[in-house]
Amino acid sequence: MRSTFLVVLFTLVATALGGAPANAEKVRCSAIRDSALCAAEPSCWYDAAHNKGCLDGPPPDVNPCAVHGSQSTCDTSSLGCKWDADESDCVPKTE
Repeated sequence: MRSTFLVVLFTLVATALGGAPANAEKVRCSAIRDSALCAAEPSCWYDAAHNKGCLDGPPPDVNPCAVHGSQSTCDTSSLGCKWDADESDCVPKTE
């Protein structure tokens, strides 16, 4: 009898706690310390260049070709870059 009462009580407690809807909270990107977890969150982006960590909002538009400092590297890049002779800079190809 006692064990039946415990089973019923345990079932009621489990149903009450497990059936409660989870309250979704807004993700605080600044609280995320891991770059992979930050990248997995769609409302966050990881700023490794300035060592600021995980930040809110979409990432700023960055020129991926800017890392190439020479014409030979720029023209052979797989990022879709071309060398701009006027500005002596590597820029994305516009099609």
